[in-house]
Amino acid sequence: MASFGYVPDVNFPIPYKTIEETNIHLIEKPPQEHDALIATLPLEPVYERPFSIGHPLRLYKRVWMGEKMLRGTLVMQQCFKSRPTDIFLASFPKSGTTWLKAMIFSQCAPFMEVEFATGRMMNTHLPYFLLPDSITESSCRIVYVWRDPKDVLVSMWYFVQKILGGPDKIVTFYQFYEFFCQGVDTFGPIWNHILEYWEESRRRPEKILFLKYENILQEPVKYAKQLAHFIGCPFLEMEENQRVVEQIAELCSIKKLKDFNVNKDGDRVTSSMDVHISKGYFFRKCEAGDWKNHMTQEMVERLDTLIKEKFKGSGLQI
Repeated sequence: MASFGYVPDVNFPIPYKTIEETNIHLIEKPPQEHDALIATLPLEPVYERPFSIGHPLRLYKRVWMGEKMLRGTLVMQQCFKSRPTDIFLASFPKSGTTWLKAMIFSQCAPFMEVEFATGRMMNTHLPYFLLPDSITESSCRIVYVWRDPKDVLVSMWYFVQKILGGPDKIVTFYQFYEFFCQGVDTFGPIWNHILEYWEESRRRPEKILFLKYENILQEPVKYAKQLAHFIGCPFLEMEENQRVVEQIAELCSIKKLKDFNVNKDGDRVTSSMDVHISKGYFFRKCEAGDWKNHMTQEMVERLDTLIKEKFKGSGLQI
């Protein structure tokens, strides 16, 4: 599955033919005016290491992004061409998209030569308002998954520390928590990210399927059916009678995915951060409620109160 929203290498999205031949040079060498714009944006120096992993964060239209990610985003806004059959998996970082990626692939793969001959699956961490117009104004579909921000924080903390060399090497968990509450993290603030997709999903339910990670963990079969229907590959009655849905849900369970060698061995090259990340770093406990093992009651109450205040009037609850 291609990743959208990070700096695109020449190898992507060329294989997907999402960029016209005349615009390929923009990918290989982004316009100088982009660098000039980025240089004028507010900079948070303390984040040169903790969140952006080597690249300072810049505040662009109320969103914090690493400079290289931002450069790629600006290019993609100019060049990316979506198709009506495209499916995008969107989320805030560390929100538990692994299950959905596996589930979408398992449902679409048998039909790729027929129904999905022109369809593509891509994922992004971009806020909704930063997506290219060719996505927001077309009939392509978006599956958005969100997670309790407290668990997102814990998962992100471990992920960053693994990359940077161990617990507390760069910043303590409490400092990380403080930054998170201020909304200064990659693609943050998290509450804006979630709310934008939520509100758009209410306006256009045929466009965006809005799912919660914790609900998926509790009822994987239910959400496998809902997902299949949304992407246009509903299960047949015969398949349901033969418990195909349950088999797919089990095959795509986090426990199974963690045990696959392809998800444990080797590194993943992340061009947006100029680092090689062990594939094993993308899996940890993959459960709900691990924040209880890391936060004091005071920290929990503060973050919950903050999120509830931001969600007030939206109809969305943690």
